[in-house]
Amino acid sequence: MVNPNPIDDLDIDRIVAVILSGMSLKEKALIARMDEKSLPYLQYAFDVYISRNIGDDPETGQAIMKRVWQTLQETHRIRIVRESAAR
Repeated sequence: MVNPNPIDDLDIDRIVAVILSGMSLKEKALIARMDEKSLPYLQYAFDVYISRNIGDDPETGQAIMKRVWQTLQETHRIRIVRESAAR
């Protein structure tokens, strides 16, 4: 059954914060390295979390999963840092 009360962006941000706080650094780095085409492989895990904690709403699960990934792309992706030439 689909949740009759849709979740807004503020609620999604709160849920994402809770999910991220429970993840290890290794898990965060692993998800951050994934490309967007690989996200459906994570969908089952997020669907289980959503159905247990929020209700059965596949669209919300997808939105949360994508927001987690986008956040980790910004905060946990390994980047090459070049040494400054002006030392």
